[in-house]
Amino acid sequence: MSEITWVKTPETAKAAGIHVKNRSKYLYGLIGIGLLAVVAFLMYNGLAAGRYYVTVSELVSDQDNIGKKVRVAGAVDGNTIVFNPETHQLTFTVVNIPSDSDEIKEAGGLGAVLHQALQDPGATRLNIVWNNAEVPDLLQHEAQAIMTGTLQEDGTFVAEEVLLKCPTRYSDEVPGQVSAQG
Repeated sequence: MSEITWVKTPETAKAAGIHVKNRSKYLYGLIGIGLLAVVAFLMYNGLAAGRYYVTVSELVSDQDNIGKKVRVAGAVDGNTIVFNPETHQLTFTVVNIPSDSDEIKEAGGLGAVLHQALQDPGATRLNIVWNNAEVPDLLQHEAQAIMTGTLQEDGTFVAEEVLLKCPTRYSDEVPGQVSAQG
């Protein structure tokens, strides 16, 4: 009986190696281009949606926001806080504040910006409805509220989550250093 064997000659190995080598170069090139496209896409979308929240004015002025889940920030008007203990519905109004940290610093810090916003009768206001809620301790006049929820067609914002920051509890200044005694 005879056996069939394949003998690799230098010519066949060289021919096969060149063919495989060229194919792998193209494959690696395509993979590299694909990865670059994915990274570029993610960077573009990440930078476009990189803001943590929109302002009250931005939310109200853009009708495309109706029905979409968004995050908005504003100064709480303490005179408008109403809680219904039977339905656990909490309603209040927030006033537009700037989102630019440099603008906030120039105006004297977050506490000053919140106070000034509530003194402005022409500032844009937004009514908030928060269902199944309890009244948080930090929900008070001149607190900063960052809310996630949906803007309704009637202009009311239905909040799913409310984060609060009371600037009077935190100092905008850097604390003094303890002097070293020698």
